[in-house]
Amino acid sequence: MTALPPMPGNVVRVYPASGAVAMLPLTPANNYTPTILFCGGSDMPDEAWGNYAFPAIDTWEYPASKDCQRITPEPMDGSPVAYIQDDNMLEGRTMGQFIILPNGKLLVVNGGLNGTAGYSQQTGMTPTFGQMPFGESLASGPVGTPAIYDPNAPSGSRWSNQGLSTSNIARLYHSSAILLPDASVLIAGSNPNIDVNTSTIYPTTYQAEIFYPPYFSASIRPQPSGMPKIISYGGDLFNITVPSSSYTGVSNDAAANTTVVLVRGGFTTHAMNMGQRFLQLNNTYTVQDDGTIILHVAQAPPNPYVFQPGPAFLYVVIDGIPSNGSYVIVGNGQIGPQPTSPSSVLPDNILSSRTGGSAGGSGESSGNIDNSSSSNGGVSTGAVVGGVVGGLALLAIIAAGGIFFLRKRRSSTSKRGTFPQRPSYSAPSRGGPGYSLAANSSNVNFSSAGAPAATAAVFGPRGHMMAPSDSSSLIPLNQETKGPGWNALGDPSMSMAYKDDSRTSVGDQSGLGGYPMQEVHYDPYARDTGSGQNRF
Repeated sequence: MTALPPMPGNVVRVYPASGAVAMLPLTPANNYTPTILFCGGSDMPDEAWGNYAFPAIDTWEYPASKDCQRITPEPMDGSPVAYIQDDNMLEGRTMGQFIILPNGKLLVVNGGLNGTAGYSQQTGMTPTFGQMPFGESLASGPVGTPAIYDPNAPSGSRWSNQGLSTSNIARLYHSSAILLPDASVLIAGSNPNIDVNTSTIYPTTYQAEIFYPPYFSASIRPQPSGMPKIISYGGDLFNITVPSSSYTGVSNDAAANTTVVLVRGGFTTHAMNMGQRFLQLNNTYTVQDDGTIILHVAQAPPNPYVFQPGPAFLYVVIDGIPSNGSYVIVGNGQIGPQPTSPSSVLPDNILSSRTGGSAGGSGESSGNIDNSSSSNGGVSTGAVVGGVVGGLALLAIIAAGGIFFLRKRRSSTSKRGTFPQRPSYSAPSRGGPGYSLAANSSNVNFSSAGAPAATAAVFGPRGHMMAPSDSSSLIPLNQETKGPGWNALGDPSMSMAYKDDSRTSVGDQSGLGGYPMQEVHYDPYARDTGSGQNRF
């Protein structure tokens, strides 16, 4: 067992400081060597954390850390294990969450500028609940602007939020996010309260959003064929065919800038994706004269510990633009010993004497977050996409019932304002002991904006709505739930928002209060346009 050094700067990353953490992509270039990235959290002094009942200080006044550190726990060259300073985040975040995108970049979403995870009705400085300025929340300043981290960019230029505007939904404690098969990101949750509370400043949040990263601005996406259903640990290669109609530019260049990647989103809760992993498979290629690219792809490395057995999504990525993910099983899909074979042997690359794909306008561009409210009844940019009403965990969101609508409005270029650093001061004690802080206390107004005019819907080849070519977007879903699948009491008018059933469970143990559990299937690719092909 290797003893790891202490975290530099005394920055706490674990709960309740809750920094963002992820394993960086495992690639042939880094010999599949695991490196972990930690960003954000809190450097509060030890005495500020208080006891297990509540913190000693008003945490919502204490700024979250911007600090990022990398560590390679098992260096292949046998060098000493050490943290390496990485680029600071663009702002401090507690409860930020990393999502590894198929292009190998990391998206960070959610979280707050100040404070920690958790909830309380008092602190050592604020002895009564009535004096708590943010209800039970121990954090403040929700960060609504995503940011993207490029691990391969030069030091000093790895972070960017250029072109990404701000969501108006506070995503604090109990928020979640996960990569979807089409390479968008589902974001949901937030409840820094001991129970359901929909009237406090940071309420229990059932509204979910889908974030469309900048690569959705591409006019076309790769449409590979021949995707396997099983990835083995070593063994014979497999071939994937990419037609010239699903990429742009010179075919030889496109082939040279193509990767085949396995992504597992993991299990998501509390701003953390347990088991999240990205593995690039080795590949070579043959470019035919008609522009068709044949990818010769190696199986996973013959080491099950690099990418554990089970489900994953397989993407083909050309010039940073991913295909839709294909569901695969890695290994035998079972817990226990895995069959392995020698590493795949790949042929040499073969280039075409001709050049050119058959479409134009590919490539990534910056984009926007749609922060329109889906409960205002206004018309919005894009058409109804459909969605899912968020619970406190994403698995509950997807399994729960109800039909709701997803609406996108015109790109907004407004961004959350910056908040100047305040000098050191002695925070008011409100009846508790004073505590000297140097804080960037900041509040964000998450009021809704009006909805702009609508534009036509654009549907992709599998029936799901694509973001318009001039932006990426973060699309809010319907705030209220509209059916008995989300209301244990049931509501024939289908107009009630969710509330818990206060009756005790009797009768059939498979349901609450004698009411049977409801199972609902959700298809994110269905149009849900009244044609009979519905998402639920």
